[in-house]
Amino acid sequence: MQEGHAVSGGLTAFIISPIGNRLEPVGSPGRARYEESGQMWEEVFEPACKEFGLTPVRSDKITETGEIPDQIFTYLRDADVVIADLSHANPNVMYELGLRHSRAGKITIQVGEYGQLPFDVTTIRTIQFKRTEAGLVAARKELSEALKAALEGGGSALRATLVFNDAPSASPEKVRADASKSAAEDEGSVESDDPAVLDMLAEGEAAMHHIAEVLEEANVLISDVSAQTVISQEKMQQSDSKGKGFAGRLLIVKELAEAIEPTGIELEERANEFLADVRQLDAMIRYGIQRLQNGDEDIAEAGGFITSTLGLVDSAESGAVGIAKYQTSTKNLRKMSKLLDRPSKSLERGSGRLLEGIDIMSHWKAPLEELRSQLPDDRDGSAPTS
Repeated sequence: MQEGHAVSGGLTAFIISPIGNRLEPVGSPGRARYEESGQMWEEVFEPACKEFGLTPVRSDKITETGEIPDQIFTYLRDADVVIADLSHANPNVMYELGLRHSRAGKITIQVGEYGQLPFDVTTIRTIQFKRTEAGLVAARKELSEALKAALEGGGSALRATLVFNDAPSASPEKVRADASKSAAEDEGSVESDDPAVLDMLAEGEAAMHHIAEVLEEANVLISDVSAQTVISQEKMQQSDSKGKGFAGRLLIVKELAEAIEPTGIELEERANEFLADVRQLDAMIRYGIQRLQNGDEDIAEAGGFITSTLGLVDSAESGAVGIAKYQTSTKNLRKMSKLLDRPSKSLERGSGRLLEGIDIMSHWKAPLEELRSQLPDDRDGSAPTS
């Protein structure tokens, strides 16, 4: 424990976070949430809590997906500290956080991945982080600072908590006035036109190009690590032939760990960029598909974008099999030696986020193929040449 930190003296910290599902296929959203939850526990929540002698308890070790048993309610009511990971606006987490906010005199700290927070809780102080090695270190430090301030009596109660516990009920006159306002039409409101699909798709083209570039960069990084691994295996064979035994192998593993660690960090960063771009493009494409399906836009004019997007999806899907096999191999690599644990985890997380993004893209395929089949005969959907 660092000098000057408060000691909690047996207090409990209850961690609520997206649970995910470890049984879902590798690269699926449920599996990704499960792996992210474990990462946050190992690298942020547990070490920050132990700095102050807090006993951390994980909600995902108490419950299964979709269940909220009595133990959860008890911890939400009684735990000295609740730390809520709001990333991806998980419904269970949001419900549990709402229950916690009704408890006066209790410490509640919110954290969440940057860009993945629900809008209506960002007004409450939330520790935001980027899911990179440096970002998680920063999140742990900021959480430690928040815990220190809270345990020493800093901060103030949430307005929602004060109102919930202490505010008088609305008077009948106030209820009637509010009901009247609710029933009245907004004055001077102007209905805004929906954005034209071509304008929206044009904005998405930049994201598409970046997605393709980042995916290509990620595949190069994966190839580099694979090549390094093959070289190390050859060195081990040479070492064995010279009778250097396990000591010789361990030296080679150490060299491999040092060689691939920077690549693992870079792969994770590229994969985070890829997934962020895919999520941004997902909303655009789904909206565009809906307008085209409803006949609100001319399919022929969108033919080039339809075809180029399908090409990008096909390219991504063709690489997904190799990425999935690679992710499995990184797990086996980690079993070889503890020296490979850290770089292997970065590589595993990075490849997992690539697969999660590709899974999102795969959902575009069927509706886009249906739209392509409706293109006029004189428009093959190819992008116009300049």
